[in-house]
Amino acid sequence: MIPQPSRALADLAGKLVNDIAPETSSTYAAANTGMIAMLLGALAQDAERAVASRMDDIDEMQRLFTTLGRDCDPDNAEARTRYVGRQPASLRLGDVDALHQDGMALLIAVHAWAEDHDPDLDRSIWRLLHRHTERNRLDLG
Repeated sequence: MIPQPSRALADLAGKLVNDIAPETSSTYAAANTGMIAMLLGALAQDAERAVASRMDDIDEMQRLFTTLGRDCDPDNAEARTRYVGRQPASLRLGDVDALHQDGMALLIAVHAWAEDHDPDLDRSIWRLLHRHTERNRLDLG
């Protein structure tokens, strides 16, 4: 067990940047080391918040879907009804991601419909997407 995976990933990124990159003999190797360190830093941030931020997105999408009538994106109305109230099979990230992806696919369909039919809903979805982006923003310094 790795008790603090986000800390472990951040430490690995720091090791790459501070100890390994300066010892590389080529610009290519140094750039790749830096890129890998940056990706490890992103993974460290996401590991810390992944389940919570995705569950916040799921809750927000489900709340939005409960407000929509059947005339809103009628091709997906049944799928939205089934999505509301669903929970992930477990709190493992893969199960949470699967439910999140289902919700995002429905949200994209509703958003495409709203762009042509409902300006207020369109703006509401943009606000939801802004909150989603802020929840998942990576601070890579």
